[in-house]
Amino acid sequence: MNVFRTKGIEIRIVVCLLAFLMGSQSAAVLAGADRIVPTRQVTLYRGDKIVGVYTKEAPLPEGSIISTEGRCAVKLDDLYLVGEDRSVFSINTSDRQRNLFIKEGTVYFKTSAMRRPFSFITPYGPVSVQSIRLDAAFGDGSIKGYVAVTKGRSEVGVAEGGSMAVLTDNGLMTIQSGKKITLSQADMDIGLPEKEKPAAKQPPASEPGMSNGRKIAYGALGVVAIAGIAMGLGGGGGGGGGGGDTVSPSTP
Repeated sequence: MNVFRTKGIEIRIVVCLLAFLMGSQSAAVLAGADRIVPTRQVTLYRGDKIVGVYTKEAPLPEGSIISTEGRCAVKLDDLYLVGEDRSVFSINTSDRQRNLFIKEGTVYFKTSAMRRPFSFITPYGPVSVQSIRLDAAFGDGSIKGYVAVTKGRSEVGVAEGGSMAVLTDNGLMTIQSGKKITLSQADMDIGLPEKEKPAAKQPPASEPGMSNGRKIAYGALGVVAIAGIAMGLGGGGGGGGGGGDTVSPSTP
């Protein structure tokens, strides 16, 4: 009888240990999951349907469209993002690829390693990050930059910490620290004046920097952009602008 009682106690102890270990593993998985951290409010969409409204830190549902009121941070395993007030963006991640879709607004990014290929998808064309090169002399060993989409153009810039090799419609190029590339629609002549007939001639050769109706320019970052990145990724600045309506993904 004593033998059976002892065995019963041992079994209960083992069951309790297993339950504790499984709970610890579940907590570790949850702690390492992708998270959103709004300063005011963030609305999540699937298409045009609202699937969640958050004012506090929460898990990030994969593939949801994020519409911000105030700044919203996004913590991923190898990337830290901050969406500015009234930005609309989405993140799609697989084992082989991560895509950041930006419809409008500004999203700052910070990373120290690329665990998978990464692309910025904007209305004016994609920018695929092929590799990053960190500046060993820079303090925290990370690269900081931004993606901005406004009416008529998109920008991808690197503020500090290194450089990025990116692939665009114009081929491979490197964005050095303090530099940016701008993607915009190329100027196109549509139609002809009345009673005017087109001259018979061969189509002109493509100009440098022009591809698929888009124009890509390379230039220096402005002081305002650098200050915005520093404040956005440095934890400075609380909520965004005034309490306007939530930006819907279907809004033009």
